[in-house]
Amino acid sequence: MRASSAEEQEEAPAAKKAKHEEQIRVRARDGEEVALSRDAARLMGTLKDLMHLATSEDGIYPMPTIMASTLQMVCKLNDPDYTWPSSDEPSLYKLIQFIEDALYLDAPIALKHLQRAFASRLNGMRAPELRALIGAGGDFGSAEEYAPPNAEPAFVPEDVLEAPQQPASSTLPPEPLLQPSFSADAMEAALGLVDVATLAEVKGVSRSWRVLAQRVLCSRLCRRDEQPEPTRLDEITDLDVEQLIEAGRPGDAAVAGRMLPGLARLHGYGYVVDVAAVRAANLQCEMGSNWRRPSLLHGATKDALNSCITGEGEPPLRLTIAAVACSGSGVICGIPVQQLREDVVTELNLSDRGLHVPAAMLVASLIPATSVLKSCNLLKNRFDVESAKKLTKMGAEKGIMLSDMTRNQRAANFSFQGLQPADAILIASDLPFMAVLTTLGLSINNIGDEGSIAIAEALKVNTVLTELELWGNNIGDVSAIAIADALKINAVMTKLELGGNEIGDEGAKAIAEALKVNAVVTKLELGGNEIGDEGVKAIAEALKVNAVVTTLSLQRNSIGDEGAKAIAEALKVNAVLTTLVLHSNNIGDEGAKAIAVALKVNA
Repeated sequence: MRASSAEEQEEAPAAKKAKHEEQIRVRARDGEEVALSRDAARLMGTLKDLMHLATSEDGIYPMPTIMASTLQMVCKLNDPDYTWPSSDEPSLYKLIQFIEDALYLDAPIALKHLQRAFASRLNGMRAPELRALIGAGGDFGSAEEYAPPNAEPAFVPEDVLEAPQQPASSTLPPEPLLQPSFSADAMEAALGLVDVATLAEVKGVSRSWRVLAQRVLCSRLCRRDEQPEPTRLDEITDLDVEQLIEAGRPGDAAVAGRMLPGLARLHGYGYVVDVAAVRAANLQCEMGSNWRRPSLLHGATKDALNSCITGEGEPPLRLTIAAVACSGSGVICGIPVQQLREDVVTELNLSDRGLHVPAAMLVASLIPATSVLKSCNLLKNRFDVESAKKLTKMGAEKGIMLSDMTRNQRAANFSFQGLQPADAILIASDLPFMAVLTTLGLSINNIGDEGSIAIAEALKVNTVLTELELWGNNIGDVSAIAIADALKINAVMTKLELGGNEIGDEGAKAIAEALKVNAVVTKLELGGNEIGDEGVKAIAEALKVNAVVTTLSLQRNSIGDEGAKAIAEALKVNAVLTTLVLHSNNIGDEGAKAIAVALKVNA
């Protein structure tokens, strides 16, 4: 008996293993049979139910809705250990077909594989790229065609904001992907892992894709557990602001505060915000001993706001800013939050208020909610570079100027104002709006490399600015290289002042290369930098071919005899330079003699 029991114990695992590995066969729609193990079949709800509820015919289970090749692929993808070959890239059409069948088979692992593959093909694309990838012709009317596809809030339900109608005479191009065989569930599942930013762009593919993206976005952002999907704005009670923030759309929180009358809660980062409580909270800033430095979201203001938020620990700043933008009342830290959200502010002056980064984040979240705001002076605050860039992004999208300059201004002088890198970034963002500005003075500030690089980027597309003064701004080689790159493209700049900075040989070499191709700069000021012989030699080589520079200032650098000799050689062939400033360098007798001889030849 003992031997028999031992044998049974040894045989039991083997029998169990054999049962698990037992093959079943499924007959597909095309009559072909697909074999798979019972364990693999049980991972798919439909096959599991089929084995339990149906009787097989000669050991074969019928599956008349799916082709054999598709069934085989879905079975492979539903294996937790399966890795999709990188070389195997099915078309989007085929991916949706697989998704349709994975849904039918209730194969969750395969569905995730397919959704990831679909999302990887779309994520990060803009509307024109998506249109080309999907193969759908734009069927919008003219007003929709030229409107940014992501201009409407991401949370808007399907067809809530009525779009302009297409003229009756228009011909609608075919949309290959929207085949009748694809269910709405399959199409929505296909977009299940596409990120929010890309889904907003999908709205610009075609009308049918816009409706699909609206449905997916609204469900993802506004649907809560065990609640029906909202179909009207007044049905939306909850909003996931974390997904909006991570998608670069923090402004949608402010828009939601205006558009959603039933909004009760904001969700994100593991916290829940009580919208009504924020609306009723006193968020007036504590002015402290220095009235010029209001503290946004500190002290009692912070405590009042945190009392409206439930969750473990300290809520992230991004969430609290979204809460204030969505439902803060009145004026907070000098910022008319409620009026901006209600879109009744046309001009806003927040210059020199001592505002810090949270205030910049708040303004950046409110700007997208406005349509009448045209100018907003944000200079001379305490913003960092990152917050300034966020502000410029929002300002550019809305056509709002941020530096108190006006569109018809011909000259702007910001010298001696203690400007920081963030200020220069704001000023640079306004330059594309200014069609007649010819002179920009930024001397004796502290814009540094990050600020001057922003100015340089603006110069690449600017077609009117002829004079730029950047004296004394802690600009180094990195900035000089960026400005040099701009000079290779810019065709209008005639006067450039870069004196009193920290430009060394590398920056001088970059500027020299630009002078070889630039045909407009006539006055170049480089005095008071850190340029040595190597840098000035490069400038000298450029002077041999440059036919426009008439004034060159190189005083108070580190130029020695070798550099002076190189300049002298250039003067022998250069026929346009009329003013050369070289005092306060390290030039000795040999260098001076070489310059003197060259001047006789030049004369």
